[in-house]
Amino acid sequence: DTFVLINPDANVDNISSILNDLHPSIKFTHKVESDDKLEFIDVQVIRSSEQQCIETTVYRKPTFTGLITNWNYYVPIQYKKARIVSMVNRALIICSPYALLGMEFNEIRRIGLKNDYPLSFIDNLNGIKLSQYRRKMNEESKLTVIGCDKKKMYAELPFIRSSTLELKKKIMHLSDKLRPDLDIHFFTKLPPSAQAFFQTKDPIVKHLKSDVVYYIKCNDCGHSYIGKGDRQCIRRLYEHGAPKTIYQQQQCNHVSDDLNDNNNIIELRRSLRVKNKTTTAAPTTNDDNNDNKTTKSSITQHEKETGHHMDWSNFRVICQDHHYCRSLIKQSLLINADEPELNKTTHSVRLLVFPDGLPRVLLANPGH
Repeated sequence: DTFVLINPDANVDNISSILNDLHPSIKFTHKVESDDKLEFIDVQVIRSSEQQCIETTVYRKPTFTGLITNWNYYVPIQYKKARIVSMVNRALIICSPYALLGMEFNEIRRIGLKNDYPLSFIDNLNGIKLSQYRRKMNEESKLTVIGCDKKKMYAELPFIRSSTLELKKKIMHLSDKLRPDLDIHFFTKLPPSAQAFFQTKDPIVKHLKSDVVYYIKCNDCGHSYIGKGDRQCIRRLYEHGAPKTIYQQQQCNHVSDDLNDNNNIIELRRSLRVKNKTTTAAPTTNDDNNDNKTTKSSITQHEKETGHHMDWSNFRVICQDHHYCRSLIKQSLLINADEPELNKTTHSVRLLVFPDGLPRVLLANPGH
């Protein structure tokens, strides 16, 4: 956006036409002042004929509903303060004469009261920020501080209304006594929403999960293997040599149920273009790569050398993590602690933070 001052006798349409002719992709639009007022982003510019100057105030679009964080919401008080303070700071920066600033303060009161904010709370913040602004303008806040700079530290606390405030005071009291060189800043995150405590989606069966660390053992000798898969578990098990029919019956049941449901559904309304659209099936992939992976798998080699059979149906998903590096670290920690016999390597990634691994009690038990 560009704010332009032109001579009164200039033709705005001619200027806009010249700019638009510079390039085919350029398309400028313009807005001319009306009643000595012009909106520019979030500022309303007013031409004052009496004072022979330009005044500014806060501009809100007609679509602004006045909805802000409600006073009754279960959020930290800092969030509610910040909502009022942000509007006050914007008014102090934008509003040029004190008359327009007073009108904007009244608008802030109206918005706050509409969202159940106490009037004393709003006026208190208005007074504090206005006093700070005037002191800054008069350069009274410039004080010479003698002494060493304190080290800033940020700490996160859970939000539990009065308990959080009480904990802050106790920590600050201990800090002033034991570590006066620290400047601790506390912050709280919003508590999880109610929907986070309810399962809204159907659970995914274990063999269709992805980004997991899994555990599988031999039925005959009890030797185990801890692996990691980015894709669905069933694809990784097939690469290890699992029989193709291991989960086929279960999948067939799902397909038959879906077909029965589809038979009871009336055909959807579709346009002729979509209905008559020809579809092409993807070409069949070559399974040579999968065969090579199966041959190299330590589980496949164990079955061929010993004649044993793995417990494919009862494999366990130990943990799931969509972060690639974290899942490798978890697999390496589990391999280091459990020492599975069928794993050829001792770790999948270097354990820089835990070079000696973690105690067994701190990790999930793969066998249970």
